[in-house]
Amino acid sequence: MKTVLHSMLITNRRPTLLHRTCMSSSVPCCCVCRIVGLLQQYITLTLYRQQAITPGIEAATQLLGLLETTSSEQALLEPAEFYNDAVNEPDFNIKEDYKRWSSGSGLFSFCGHSWIYDPAAKSRILQLENQMQQLAAFESSMMQALMGGARESCPFLLLRIRRGAYLLRDTLMQINNAKNNGSLKKPLKVKFIGEEGVDEGGLQKEFFQLLVRECFNPEFGMFVHSDETHLHWFHASSMDLDTEYELIGILIGLAIYNSHILEFQFPLVLYKKLMGQPLSLPDDLAELHPEIHASLGKLAVMTDEELAGMGLTFQVETEAGFGERVAVDLVPGGSSTPVTAGNVQQYITAYADHLLNGAVARQFGAFQRGFLRLCSGKALHFFRPAELEQLVCGGRVVDLSALQAATHYDDGYNQHSAAIRWFWEVVHSLDDAQQKRLLFFITGSDRVPIKGLGHLSPPFVISRNGNDHTRLPTAHTCFNHLLLPAYKDKDTMRQRLLLAIENAEGFGLL
Repeated sequence: MKTVLHSMLITNRRPTLLHRTCMSSSVPCCCVCRIVGLLQQYITLTLYRQQAITPGIEAATQLLGLLETTSSEQALLEPAEFYNDAVNEPDFNIKEDYKRWSSGSGLFSFCGHSWIYDPAAKSRILQLENQMQQLAAFESSMMQALMGGARESCPFLLLRIRRGAYLLRDTLMQINNAKNNGSLKKPLKVKFIGEEGVDEGGLQKEFFQLLVRECFNPEFGMFVHSDETHLHWFHASSMDLDTEYELIGILIGLAIYNSHILEFQFPLVLYKKLMGQPLSLPDDLAELHPEIHASLGKLAVMTDEELAGMGLTFQVETEAGFGERVAVDLVPGGSSTPVTAGNVQQYITAYADHLLNGAVARQFGAFQRGFLRLCSGKALHFFRPAELEQLVCGGRVVDLSALQAATHYDDGYNQHSAAIRWFWEVVHSLDDAQQKRLLFFITGSDRVPIKGLGHLSPPFVISRNGNDHTRLPTAHTCFNHLLLPAYKDKDTMRQRLLLAIENAEGFGLL
């Protein structure tokens, strides 16, 4: 097969028979996997050797795309099987590939086959697109300032905010003004009123950390949090909070637009909805409401007699605000339509649709409008829902080797210092939960940026903090900066570090 496939590709002949074979539902998964591996190998080796996109690469990518579509429809292979090593290398000219794709010239581009990019590469493309939009907004602002004479026009989206009780109010007012005057796509700068400091990224990071805590505070009543699943969802209510939900959608888009991850967790179904993908009902309910999903599964196998005994109809109650509940028909005349064995599947689908769509349609609609004000570019649609979630909230896999390789040292430390060697030996010996606590202690979040820990912004820095063996390590989480005393031995290092990470709250100890 390898010889035949290679011949087809180098002669640029359309492999029609192979295409039909791969599209057949009777082909074993292992055969599809083998063909995908051969195509990937061909693309990778040819790119490395030729340093150019050949007709064979174009043909191989086209065929790989057909296999990706088939695999997605039949759930054959994981999406990662279609990521190509050479295309996702940091030195691959992704900027030039994006330019070919966005120019509309019709030239081949891997961006036209975005499934070949891994999430980190997609985030690079999104960042490139955002930077181009920010530059355009910056230049437009500067031109307006020059043409407007005495009128001032700030080239940045500058948020001047107060801490504490004023944080959310100040932010929403200024974001609303920026929405109305078209400033949202300017580069973001944050200024805490009454404080010195230039925003080089650290203040933005602290701003988003503080703001997320305020937005998702249960006292505001906009989102509900499940203690069982640890997920947030929209508060179903008839209260008019459209402006607030839209502004929070803008803030989440603003974080993506300026390359910051956020400390909250929605179910995957939210990202499906944001991308306009159809939901799988009732399966998409399982993550958010596992008990309800399980109960609906039990209903599906009940007899007519059992369902009649429950007295269910196609009408449910939903909250209207301030504890008031109202009845909602799932179908026209729902209150007089009993649930039977003949229509129970319709009831299950309608009820799941009500919980995920109907009950929160107003809230989600406003939230989505805000989100799309900043995240409506073409590159966003490269992401699958799970990849979009990773972009917004970060990943869960902690690769401390990548963090170590990218760490900077200061105030007398270097990678060969005894304290630094002991630090990394202790860190690599921690279990998964402890490693996440360490990451939280250092950065203020236990989630990993989509590009990995080797690409923290600002980069991770370890500074020497004296020789006091009784002192605990401390951290400036906004700057990913660890202050580490030069302990006398490895055992003391381990003891002090564990004590610090297990008892740290909020933004570390500083």
